[in-house]
Amino acid sequence: MKYGRDILSAPIAFSPPRVAGLPDDLQDQLTELVVLWARKRPRNQLRQLYVDAHHLVENLNLAVPADIAARLSIVSSWPEKAVFGLSHLCMWDGVVAPSGDEDPFELGEVLRENRFDVEMPQTVASSMTHSVTFISTSVGDVASGDPDVLILSHSAQWASAVWDRRTRSLRCGLVINDIDDLGRPTMLTLLTPEQVITCRTNGVGWFVDWHAPHGLRRVPMEALPFRPTLDRPFGRSRISRPVMTITDRAMRAALRMDVASELFTAPGLLIRGLTEEQWEDVKQWSWKLGTVRGLTKDEEGDLPEVDRIPQQSMQPFVEQLRELAAEFAGATSLPLSALGIVQDNPSSAEAIYAMKEDLVSEATAANRIYGYALNRVYQNVVMLRDGLDEPSGELAGLSTRWRNPAMPSIVSQSDAMVKQISAIPGLAETDVALEELGYSAEQISRIRAQMARSQARQSLMEVLADPGNSGDVGGDGV
Repeated sequence: MKYGRDILSAPIAFSPPRVAGLPDDLQDQLTELVVLWARKRPRNQLRQLYVDAHHLVENLNLAVPADIAARLSIVSSWPEKAVFGLSHLCMWDGVVAPSGDEDPFELGEVLRENRFDVEMPQTVASSMTHSVTFISTSVGDVASGDPDVLILSHSAQWASAVWDRRTRSLRCGLVINDIDDLGRPTMLTLLTPEQVITCRTNGVGWFVDWHAPHGLRRVPMEALPFRPTLDRPFGRSRISRPVMTITDRAMRAALRMDVASELFTAPGLLIRGLTEEQWEDVKQWSWKLGTVRGLTKDEEGDLPEVDRIPQQSMQPFVEQLRELAAEFAGATSLPLSALGIVQDNPSSAEAIYAMKEDLVSEATAANRIYGYALNRVYQNVVMLRDGLDEPSGELAGLSTRWRNPAMPSIVSQSDAMVKQISAIPGLAETDVALEELGYSAEQISRIRAQMARSQARQSLMEVLADPGNSGDVGGDGV
C-alpha cells in the first residue's frame, strides 16, 4: 500500500470493476461498496489533510495578496489536537473474562503477534478522524509467518461497509489491499457473511484471485464508529464542519498577523517640508534598522518636520486568536491550555479536572462503543482459530479493559482506594484494586508473580526454621 500527500490530495477516476467469474449477487455488493468508498473518499482525504497540517489557508484575497499567502504556507495544529487530545484518553488495556481470567481463551499470544496494543491507539485515532475504522479477522498464512489469526485495522480511506439495521451489524465489507502509482485500486477484498473473495487486476480486466469460506456466519469485519447515532450508524468525525471552519478562520488570522508584523515592525516616519531634491535623496536612503539618518536644512535654513508613526500593535490579532481558540475548545471539548492559550493565573487541581470533564465524558462514551465492536473481534479470533461456528456463553462474555480516561493522580487515586478498601477489606486481594491504582495488565501480572514467589520463599524459610519439621523436610533417615 502506497501512501503520501500527493496520492491523498489527487482526484481518482475509478469506476466499479466488473470481475470475471464473480456471481451477480456478489458483483452487486462489490459495486455498491466501491461506489460508497468513492463517494466518501474526498471528504476523508480532506479531514486527513487537516489532521496532518497539509491543508493550506484558504485566502480571501482581500487584505493579503494571493502570492504572499502562498509563500507563507500558514497551517494549524488544532485539528490534530482535536483528534489525539481525545484518542490518548482511550487507552486499551487488555481483555478480561467474567471469571476474572487474565488471558481468556489464550487470546494474549494472538493479540501480541498482531501488535494489537500498538495498533489499537492508531485505530482509535483513525476512527475519530474519519468517523469510523474497520477491523478484519482472517485465518493467517502460517507458512508466510502470519499469526494463526490475522487481525488488521483499516482506515475509512481504504475500506467501506454497508450497515444492516435489522441485525445491527455489517451486511458486507470491502478492503482495498493495494493501489497503483495513481492511487487506483489494483487489489480488493470482499467480505460477506459466508466467504472472503480477493479480486485483482492485471491491467486489462479484473478476476477472482482467491476465495474461501470462513464459517463465522457473519462478516469477519467490525466497525468502530465514533459517536454513532440511529441515522448515522458509522458515526461522526472529530474534524467536523465547525472544526474546519474555525481552523480556516484561525489560519487567516495568523496570516494577517504575520503580514502585519512584516510591514509594521519598524515605526514609520512622516516628513513634512522637504524640497523635491531632498525627497529624491530620501528615497535613495537605505531605511534599515540601526541606520543613522539625517535631514539637511532647506534654502531658508528651516528643518523639515518629522512625525513618528507608531508601530502597529499585534494585540488585536492575539485577541482574535484567543477568541477563535475559545470557539474551537467549545466545539471539541478541549481545554484552552491544549491549544496554546496560557492563562494568567495557574489553575487549581479542581479547575484542571473541570476543564477536561467534557473530554473525559467523550472518552468514556467512545470506550463503550469501541468495546462492543472489540468484543466481537475477540469472538471472531477464537472462532476462526478453533473452528467454531458460534461463540460459547463464556466467549460471548469477554470484554475490554480500558484505562481510566480521567487519568487521576497517583495520590488522589491511592487515597480513594484506601478508603474503599477500608469499607470492603476483601477488595485489597483483587486485581481490580490494582487496576484502580493505575497498574497496567503487565505490571499486575508481575506483581502477582513476585508476590507468589515471595510468599513461597517465606513459607519455606518458616518450615526450615522450625526444628519440629526437620524430619518432614528431609524425609526418612535425615
